[in-house]
Amino acid sequence: MYYSLIPVPFYLALIVLYMIARNRNDLKKTAIIQPVLTFLALVIAGLSFLSPAVDRSYTCWLLVGLGLCFLADIFNIDMTNDKILYAAIGVFVLAYLEYAITFTRFNGWHWQDLIVAVVFILVYVFLMRLYWNGLGNFKIPVLIYGLVMPFMVARAISTLFGDAFSLLSAVLVTIGCAMIFLGDIEYGLHRFRSPRKFFIGPICYAGGQLLIALSCSYFIQ
Repeated sequence: MYYSLIPVPFYLALIVLYMIARNRNDLKKTAIIQPVLTFLALVIAGLSFLSPAVDRSYTCWLLVGLGLCFLADIFNIDMTNDKILYAAIGVFVLAYLEYAITFTRFNGWHWQDLIVAVVFILVYVFLMRLYWNGLGNFKIPVLIYGLVMPFMVARAISTLFGDAFSLLSAVLVTIGCAMIFLGDIEYGLHRFRSPRKFFIGPICYAGGQLLIALSCSYFIQ
């Protein structure tokens, strides 16, 4: 039995509550739900140690990244507070770099990565142009963060080209990282273009972390 699946229904229910709290700008509820979701992702990843398809080293590496995301989530409750946003960006940069390094450590590099890199460089340029006029004092942090995020997704996609990850685990990290990226794009539009309600951001972020955490239970072919 894959014990990591047991908390998933509770996690999905919390995602719905998180979405509602974010759109209502209910910071009191968000301050509870957001860190709890990431903590639960840590638990789900940790439960992979009970899975017959676990690679303990991989799980340990991902737990570090999830732990950094948990710390960043504590900083990132009030998205309108610039001082807090600086701290959140800094920690998320470390977290997503750690994810990228983890995927690369186990999967290595493949020729297809060059094609993916070209695509994401174009995406990066497009997004920076889209946000640029609204960045204000955040130009340098967002330029750095904007590079790290697609790099993480590209390294996740690379797991599909190697044989270190099982197909299911590779699909989980690829979709999970892509979801986090999409959620960040919506947040960027919300923060640096024009305020709007969140349609996919909270779901993509929390759902992406869930899939990444679940990949630990299905790592071995």
